[in-house]
Amino acid sequence: MKDLNYPNKGILILIGGAEDRKDDKMILRKIVGLNNAKTVTVIPSASCYPTGVSEDYYYAFRSLGIENIQIFDIREPAEADTEKYLKEIEKSDLVFMTGGDQVKLFHVFNGSELLKKIKELHFHHGLNIAGTSAGAAVASNPMIYDGNIHGMKKGSVSFSEGFGLIKDITIDTHFISRGRLGRLTQFLSTGIASYGIGLGENTAIFINPDSTFEVAGTGMITVVDTKQVSFSNYNDIGNNEPIVIHGITSGFLQHGSIFDMKEWKVVGVLNSHHEMTPHHNENESDTVLIENNPEKRYTSI
Repeated sequence: MKDLNYPNKGILILIGGAEDRKDDKMILRKIVGLNNAKTVTVIPSASCYPTGVSEDYYYAFRSLGIENIQIFDIREPAEADTEKYLKEIEKSDLVFMTGGDQVKLFHVFNGSELLKKIKELHFHHGLNIAGTSAGAAVASNPMIYDGNIHGMKKGSVSFSEGFGLIKDITIDTHFISRGRLGRLTQFLSTGIASYGIGLGENTAIFINPDSTFEVAGTGMITVVDTKQVSFSNYNDIGNNEPIVIHGITSGFLQHGSIFDMKEWKVVGVLNSHHEMTPHHNENESDTVLIENNPEKRYTSI
């Protein structure tokens, strides 16, 4: 099913970081296979080492058969309005944002003509966008950062506006390896958003235009919901004091899981043959779009 507001919307792929770029490259391979991408644009602006990161992805995508790889090495906000980038982005089948610092990435692109163009192409002309680590975190609005170790001490987690490719759901990355459940929980305790998704390393969610996503990778995806919280002291304590909260709902998704972000529930799991074993409720029918092809659906009755 398509998003009726954006019938030509592309797929958004968010990766938890540390995806395989040297061996099987399962996630990258799946990304370029969605629309048989011919031209990939890599944006390394989040990285402190954009040249080296660009080379890594250049060779990774080349090994997957991509011949036209554009590197947009944009380091200052003024560069993002350069006419050459606005022209070249029109040729892209996929925009890939690398890891690094999501605050840096947002600072470089916020309000730019290039970001507006990328969003226009994504929402209205089917451009697929992928981000890993910082490139995934910046996709959400709001976007969170800081507070790794002291995630459950009030005030340790910062947040700001993100790119808004996904709204009202906050994304966190390196979720298991860096112990970020506390960080995400603290932010959700503010009430600014009620839903969060924690992305494990070498693991991605492929978000379809109908707001369902498929999990792919070797790690785990954590979905967190604070709408049913029965107790929270967040509004009664000062900064650096410990947060106490009860009633959080969480779920843990593995490779092949299909999740509906509108209903906030698992609707099925794909097996090795890409057939879906549905989560079946009586008198309920689930139709899930898995790929760009609007005719290819998996339906359970």
